[in-house]
Amino acid sequence: MANLRDIRKRRKGAANTRKITRTMELVASAKLKKAQDAAAASRPYADGLRDLLNTIAAATGGRSSPHPLMVARPAKKVAILLLTADRGLAGAFNTNLIGTATARAVEHERAGRAVDIIAVGKKAASTLVFLGRAVRESHVGVTAAPTFAKAEKLANAAIERFLAAEYDLVEVVYSRFISPARQAPDLYTMLPAGQDGAKAGGGKAVAKADFIYEPEPEDLLATLIPLTVRSGLFSALLQTNASEHAARRVAMKNASDAAADMVKALSSAYNRGRQGKITQEIAEITGAVEAMA
Repeated sequence: MANLRDIRKRRKGAANTRKITRTMELVASAKLKKAQDAAAASRPYADGLRDLLNTIAAATGGRSSPHPLMVARPAKKVAILLLTADRGLAGAFNTNLIGTATARAVEHERAGRAVDIIAVGKKAASTLVFLGRAVRESHVGVTAAPTFAKAEKLANAAIERFLAAEYDLVEVVYSRFISPARQAPDLYTMLPAGQDGAKAGGGKAVAKADFIYEPEPEDLLATLIPLTVRSGLFSALLQTNASEHAARRVAMKNASDAAADMVKALSSAYNRGRQGKITQEIAEITGAVEAMA
């Protein structure tokens, strides 16, 4: 058995660790509320845009060529935007997202497609490099504090490359925020637009209706499609941010509970050791007294 001094040091270290993890849990809880509200507020807007886009696209009725951002062509070059956190200490949050992206990349490669991974988050870039997979670009500080301007910059770059035929397919791997206790890695097709069932916002198909459009549907699509692509990516960023805080809160709570259990076990071991020493000293004194009698 370790001596009492070592046990006391370990107990103190576990107690200090619990203070740190408890503080991080409280910070994550405070940030989660704001991030959750932002993610929830972005969904109706993103869903509405997607539904409106699908409705207007159906209204064209093949009267004209589809918008360039909606043209589906044989996929030879694929880009995967991988959204992760910049920091760790969030359990398996980042690992699950990276695993989903790499599995999707392997699937494309087996189909004979070239794949570029664009890492949005420090953990994505560092882990992919460690795994030996090339990263086309790396963006830091985007998921930690998502703004529409940041999402717009990423979306515009993807749109330009898609229009230049540098990529035939652009997909986004993000963390879908379901509840504070549940987050799941998900994937949706960002480009060509309208090819995915609005996974990033969870939108539902809208029933066809007869509308009179002003201006013409083709003119509306030219404005709505880029806006829908940007808002979809912004919603994915907000959900990933909320999922990160939720995952970190759970991970830090588990760490705090484990540290508390360790402090309790070490305290019991320390008390047993101290009681044993006291008993031994009493026995030695009693023996000495009896020997002197």
